[in-house]
Amino acid sequence: MEIRTEGLVDDWSLLRWTDSAGDALRLTPPRVGAVAELPPAPFGVAYPARLEGMGRVYLWANGFTARQPTLTLEPALATRYLEAASALVKQYARRGVAMETAQQHLQQAQTLQTEQRWAESLAASVAAAEASVVSLARARLERMHGRTAFLWGVWVDAPAALPFPALAPPLNLVALRRLEPSDDWRALIQQAQGTRAAVAAFWTECDLCPHAEDALRETVAAYRGSVRYWNIAANLHRIEPSERVAQQIGALCEVARATDFGVVRLLHGAHGYHEPGSPYALLESCAETGTPYEAIHLEWQWYDGALYDLDQLLERYGELGKPIHLSISLPPEGGWGVFSRTEPLAWLEGACLIALSKPYVIALQVPLQATERSGGALDASEQPSAHWQQLAQVAAWNASLLD
Repeated sequence: MEIRTEGLVDDWSLLRWTDSAGDALRLTPPRVGAVAELPPAPFGVAYPARLEGMGRVYLWANGFTARQPTLTLEPALATRYLEAASALVKQYARRGVAMETAQQHLQQAQTLQTEQRWAESLAASVAAAEASVVSLARARLERMHGRTAFLWGVWVDAPAALPFPALAPPLNLVALRRLEPSDDWRALIQQAQGTRAAVAAFWTECDLCPHAEDALRETVAAYRGSVRYWNIAANLHRIEPSERVAQQIGALCEVARATDFGVVRLLHGAHGYHEPGSPYALLESCAETGTPYEAIHLEWQWYDGALYDLDQLLERYGELGKPIHLSISLPPEGGWGVFSRTEPLAWLEGACLIALSKPYVIALQVPLQATERSGGALDASEQPSAHWQQLAQVAAWNASLLD
């Protein structure tokens, strides 16, 4: 197979091979002048094409086989998003969902495709697909009369006093990374409890090492009754699924329940392309073996797909039959590395609406502090950032639907 570009590929090392479901495979990206190792058919490809008016994030298409003589990335990607937008507009516009913006992008994309202006067609196709899923999410929430009992959270990497009054409402969940017994962490938990915010935590080990059960038992016991949501196993996207691994995870889940009967047990994994990984196969294995846990903690980076891909990702993980805690990073104003979003706050509004519209998504978490890769709930002056203000506006709109 010859892999071609219509001009939007400037770094072949960023291309990712995927399986037919969209999970990134750990295969070497193609190189100019080298014979590429192709995945088992059918397979997919993901690449962050720079799109006018949108920015640069990973886009994905599938259905390819080695029998195809050529694969030209831009037409393949444009066709997927164009077909997706067409199907959504056709299905829901006649049901009363406001799809005018999506229809405008769709008509533009169709015209550009006919003219074989692939870069512009791809941008319009992605815009149409994004607009259609955001419009559908908004319509679903209006018809549901809003979501009740939803958790809006921040995750914290180190113990420090939080400006709870500035972030609440809607802050009602604090997720602690790398929790270990210490007075600083206990003070933060007490502060959260004082504002009636739920606490989620990663225990320090949070892996499948030989002494994991004893370490988990010790940590949960130290915080018995204080932490509601425990991430029992983390970074499942880095672990090859097997029956033995599922049994290890199951044993950890049993230890957590025996140590503190009231905890909700989460299994954590990140789904992405830039750093290839997916916890889906392992979570599926846990479902088949009856691993005793209550919820999935799914992590997703803003540059690992369009909003349409986020929508489809949540649909797929929702089929595993567990509630989902969703952690998302936030696009910085100037982007990160080669990645960017032209309108970061509009992106966040769309992501929040999509998450809210899925009944099985019960929590949405964002970073407390900004990093090079992500915006945060706080700005440089420790005040609520523009990102958090946008999230709070969506939460307030959702609350208004409950009246």
